Amino acid sequence: MIIESDDVCPVVLAKVMNAWLNLEEGKEEEIVIRTSWQAVPQELEKWCKETNNVFLGVKSLDNKRLEVRIKLIKRK
Repeated sequence: MIIESDDVCPVVLAKVMNAWLNLEEGKEEEIVIRTSWQAVPQELEKWCKETNNVFLGVKSLDNKRLEVRIKLIKRK
């Protein structure tokens, strides 16, 4: 799943959380988030630690946009 969003950081986090909540139990899904908000990687890394999901990394797409990868895991 790819989330393209230039919304403020809490909106991006809400979209990720919605994807996680809608994931079937026992399933995993890699999510790519593309955003211009510089705080998103730090917030998603923190959220992944708190929810036992996996922060896979972040890279710069250009001078303004970032791509963050995470793995969502819905435990039984």
